[in-house]
Amino acid sequence: MNHNKSTKQWIFAITSMANLSATFAMNSVNLALPVIAKEFGASQGDVSWLTLIYSLIPCCMLLICGKIGDLYGYKRQYKIGFSFFALSSALAPIFSHTLPTLFFFRALQGLGYSLLISITQATISQTFDDTERGKALGINSVFVSVGFASGPTIGGLLLLHFSWHSIFYFSIPFCAAGLIATIFIMPEEEEIRQKHEVNLDWQGGVLFAVSVGTLAVGLNFSDDWGIGSAPFLSCLAVFALMMGFFIWREKSVEEPLIPLKLFRNKTFSLANVTCALSYMTQQLTAYLFPFFLINVLLLEPDKAGLVLLASPIAMMAASPVGGALSDKYGTRRPAAAGLVLIALNCILVGFFKEKMSVFIVLLVLMMVGAGNGLSVSAINSAILGSVPKSYAGVASGTLATMRNIGNTFGTAIGSVLLITRQAHYSALEPELSSRTLYLYAQRDTFLAGLGMILLAIVLVVNLPHKNSDLE
Repeated sequence: MNHNKSTKQWIFAITSMANLSATFAMNSVNLALPVIAKEFGASQGDVSWLTLIYSLIPCCMLLICGKIGDLYGYKRQYKIGFSFFALSSALAPIFSHTLPTLFFFRALQGLGYSLLISITQATISQTFDDTERGKALGINSVFVSVGFASGPTIGGLLLLHFSWHSIFYFSIPFCAAGLIATIFIMPEEEEIRQKHEVNLDWQGGVLFAVSVGTLAVGLNFSDDWGIGSAPFLSCLAVFALMMGFFIWREKSVEEPLIPLKLFRNKTFSLANVTCALSYMTQQLTAYLFPFFLINVLLLEPDKAGLVLLASPIAMMAASPVGGALSDKYGTRRPAAAGLVLIALNCILVGFFKEKMSVFIVLLVLMMVGAGNGLSVSAINSAILGSVPKSYAGVASGTLATMRNIGNTFGTAIGSVLLITRQAHYSALEPELSSRTLYLYAQRDTFLAGLGMILLAIVLVVNLPHKNSDLE
């Protein structure tokens, strides 16, 4: 697609509104969980499903929604996505007089998230050519970071002055702005719909959703059930069985949900695995650092929240740089540089003590954010640049799915390792304080993260110099 500069800026604004709306809704509700639990007379474990549902639905639906965008056009999907997300956000507080009803509307929000986020990066890839794609994807990542970072901060302010309902309402103006811009600015995509007059592979979609959804549930509850428990092993068995059926179907159906030939492209396959490994490791920082700041350094939650902002702020600054470097030098240099910074974080965490300067923690968090910004935008550009434009939505959905699975895996690995290693050191040295036990377990957990990120670096180094699109 050839667009003038003004149209490109408007399309970029549309993807930004989608990112802000969807990502803000992910973290902002977490702060309201205690309030919601009290209002409905529920336990903390019950209301935690509000977080799980919002991450589980996208794990199942991002790939499917990306394919829908390829088949029926991105403009149509943005109009449906913005409307659906705004409507579910507005109705959730109004009609949720019981917790199950709130779960239902939260699931609808998750579906709206999937409709929007599955095609944002594909839209950028279609709009900007090879000389601009990396930088554009990097700037696009900034808005994702803003959404994630502003969630707890703005959510806390809204809770302070209003009810938890206001957190759901907050995204609606962004959806409205995105919808208006989509209707009046985004060009029609008649050529896409004429080229793809085929039906969506719903059977493949169901197999994929059940497979990935079961895996996500198993990972989320792995620390409660235990990795050797019957429920956890059952989830793994269902995942393997359904994924096997999914792959078999994709090989035999005329128009598959995701053409398996894409994975024969070395750039596409290696960059997707690298993406998952990178997010798994980064999630260790997001998951474990709040415990370290509050339980070890004894910071107040509000101060800990401010400290944690260092990482997304650094990512905002580094993402456009990483994207611009990938446009100029290719994927390998900026991606490897970013992953090395994340690896250094995993090493430095091993030296954390009970009494240490918050300034050092800030520097380490900034290192992670900068590493994330440099690597993610370059890797995303490699994935989207390695497939034909007709499969951009599938590639975007696959990438987003890898990101969600990486985050889910990272949380599960962090939780399981932290618990098991604390028990290990407690048995070895019963006299150790709880804070010392935590530091030992945290060190070991990040050593596992170091192994994952080193594997990611190896994969990045082996990426081809140039992409060879599949025709």
